[in-house]
Amino acid sequence: MKNSSYLCTHKANDIMKKIRDFAGLLLIILGTLMLVMTRIPALVSSNALLLTGLLLIVAGIWLHIRSIKKESRY
Repeated sequence: MKNSSYLCTHKANDIMKKIRDFAGLLLIILGTLMLVMTRIPALVSSNALLLTGLLLIVAGIWLHIRSIKKESRY
């Protein structure tokens, strides 16, 4: 039983390592989709969607720059 939980955790760690490289881009895309959602007439009055989209884009840019700096030798 202990071995199966190790394999499950190990597999999840491998997936997270692969996703970590693209996390910034994924956040930028999600933020953009949030901003596009505000164009739906029923959701236009919600400033929370605009703020959430902005924060996702800023966090995505920050993570993407951080991952590029981590890969660089400089």
